[in-house]
Amino acid sequence: MDLVGACNAFVHVSDRGSFTHGAAAAHIPQPVASRRIAALEKHLGAPLFDRTGRHPTLTQFGHAVLPTARRLIDLAHTCHLYTTDAADE
Repeated sequence: MDLVGACNAFVHVSDRGSFTHGAAAAHIPQPVASRRIAALEKHLGAPLFDRTGRHPTLTQFGHAVLPTARRLIDLAHTCHLYTTDAADE
């Protein structure tokens, strides 16, 4: 599983309240976002979203995981910047 990609999909869907809009913001097809989030939920052992309503809403567990997912994405982005800068030197 691509943990960073799954967290990225999770954060975008959470921010937009929609798998369709979250996937578009993450620049991935909606089915890919759904699969990544499902894999993340399986990996973590609990659902991140309540999918019973019209729009997905974060579960209590999803609320707890969200700040860490954001931090992981930020760290991955920073690491990418460092490696890009190092390659340019």
